[in-house]
Amino acid sequence: MQAASRHVLAAAALAATGAFVAAPFVPQVSQSAKPAQPPVRSMDVRLVDASDIPINIFDDILNTPYNEVQGLDVLGNSLLFSGDWWVPSATNIWGTDPGDLGHYMGILDTLLPFAPQLSGLDQPEIDPTLDADGTAGWAQQIGLLAAAELPVSSSCDAQSCGPMTPPEVITGSTGWDRDIGFFEALQGNATDSNGNDFGLFSNWFQVPFSDLTNGFTFTPADDPGLVDPSPDLGANAPGVTGSLGFDGTTGVDGTGTGDYMPWAGDTLTFNLLGPFENFEDPVSGGIDNTGIDGLPTATQVLDAFQNLTAGSIVAFDPYVEGSPACPATCDIPTSETQLALLQDVLAWDPTNTSLANYVGDFAEQNNATQPEINDAIALLQTGEYNFSPTELAQVDQALANINPELPALYTNSGIITDPAYLEYLSDPSAVTDPTTGQIDSVYGGYDPNLEFGDFVTMLQDAGTNPVDPTLSTDLQTLATDFTFPGNMANLESILSGGGAVAPTVAAEATPGFSTDLSNLLASFGTTTGSDLLSQLSTELSSALAADLGTSLPSLLASSF
Repeated sequence: MQAASRHVLAAAALAATGAFVAAPFVPQVSQSAKPAQPPVRSMDVRLVDASDIPINIFDDILNTPYNEVQGLDVLGNSLLFSGDWWVPSATNIWGTDPGDLGHYMGILDTLLPFAPQLSGLDQPEIDPTLDADGTAGWAQQIGLLAAAELPVSSSCDAQSCGPMTPPEVITGSTGWDRDIGFFEALQGNATDSNGNDFGLFSNWFQVPFSDLTNGFTFTPADDPGLVDPSPDLGANAPGVTGSLGFDGTTGVDGTGTGDYMPWAGDTLTFNLLGPFENFEDPVSGGIDNTGIDGLPTATQVLDAFQNLTAGSIVAFDPYVEGSPACPATCDIPTSETQLALLQDVLAWDPTNTSLANYVGDFAEQNNATQPEINDAIALLQTGEYNFSPTELAQVDQALANINPELPALYTNSGIITDPAYLEYLSDPSAVTDPTTGQIDSVYGGYDPNLEFGDFVTMLQDAGTNPVDPTLSTDLQTLATDFTFPGNMANLESILSGGGAVAPTVAAEATPGFSTDLSNLLASFGTTTGSDLLSQLSTELSSALAADLGTSLPSLLASSF
C-alpha cells in the first residue's frame, strides 16, 4: 500500500513538471523471427540514483509550511541558547563561539523551507560523518566555515578586549581612543591589556580555502580559537552546557566535557554541492509514512512564534544589567526585567515544554556571570573623557572644591567615569558589594535619571558654599585636564609617525596607520601637525581658564 502511494505521488510529480517517459520502440515480428535487441550501454559507476529525487522534491514543496514553522522554531531556540547580545559572555564574544552555529541554522532553515535537504533542517548542529564527507547542510557547513576563518581569541574575551576596552589613554577622548585601539588591533600591531599580542584579527582568514575543501580538522595545532576564552558560566562551569538542540563546549577530541568548542576534533569538508546528494535518499515518516508532514498544527505555530518572541527578547533586550544602554547597574522595575517579560510570553501557552524549562531554569542559562557584568559596566560605561585614575582623582577633587555635587553630576551625565569603575579593573574586590557581587559605585555611575537630583543638590550646596577659595587653581586644573595638552602630544606623535610619548601608546603604535597619516601631514609642511596641535592646545587651555575664572563666580553669585 505504501509503495503504491509513493508511485502515485511520483507519477503526479512527473506530470506536474511536464516530464514523461518514452518506451523504446520494438518492431512487430513473427514468433520465428529473432526479436530485436535494443542497444545496451554498460556504466560501471553510478553517479546519481534519481529514483527518489522527484518524489522528494514533491514532498518538500508540500511540506514548505511545516518546514517554515520548524525553521522559525530553530531560530527562536538559537536566540534563547546564545543569551543577550548586549553583554559579553561565553556565548557572545568576538569570533565564532558556541552560540553562533545555531544562528546559521535558524536563518538558513527559515529561508529555505522548500529544501530542508540543502539547509540541513533535520540534521544536528554537529554531525562528524556528514561534516567530513561534505554532505552536511549548508547551514552546518557555513557555521563551521566561520569557525575556521573567524576564531575567537583569548586577547578578546568576555571580560576585556584591550586596547579597545579598556581604551588606552591617548587623546583623552574615549571615542577617539577606542577607535585608535580598534585600528591598531585590526592591523595586528597591538597588544592586549596583559601585554600579549592581540590575536583576534590576526588569526582571522588564515585557513586556505583549499584546506577546507579537502578536509580541515579542528585541532589545537591548527585552530587558535578552539578553546573558549570565557567558558565559566557559574553553575555550568567549567563550560557551556548544550541545550535546545545545540552543543556546548566539550573535550579536545570532541567527546566528554571541557572548555573546547563543540566542533573540536571535527573535520569539515566544505562542499556546497554535497547536500544535493541528500535528495537521493528515500524519505519516510509523515502521514502514512509517505514523507508528507501535512500542515503544521495551531499548537506548533504558536510554540514556534512563542519561542521566536522569547528568543528575540533574550537576544536583543538592551535593558539588562551590564548593557551600555541601561544606566549604571540597570535598576529597572521588576515587571520590566527580562525574566518577567519571558514569563509573560510563556503565559501564551504554558504547555510549551522547552520554553517552560528555559524560564524555570533562567538563572542557569547562557548569560553573563556577575563578574562579566561588572566588567561590561566598568568597560562600556566609560565617560566621554578617558582619564587615568590619577587624572580622574584630580578632576573630581577640583570639581568638588567648586561644588561638592559637581563630581556626581559630571559622572551621572556620562562626562567622566565613576572612580569605582576604574578601580574595579585593577582590584575588583575593593569595590564589589559582598552581598550582591555588584560594583559599589562612588557617585552612581552613568545614570541620567540622577541628573535632576544632582542639579537640585548642587544649587543647595551653592547657597552654603558659594565661593571656592581655590577657584583659580581648580579652574586651571580642569582646563588643563579637559584639554589634554599631554595626551594631545601623544596623538601628535602618532600622526607624525615619530612614536608616542606614553609607553603604552608607543608599544601599540601602528606603522602603516602612522605612515599614511604622516605622509598626509607632510604634504602641508614638516611642522604643520606639531604647530597646529600645540596652538590649539595652548589657546583652548588659556581661553577656557580665563572664561571660567571670570564668568563662573559671577554666575554662581547671581543665582542666589
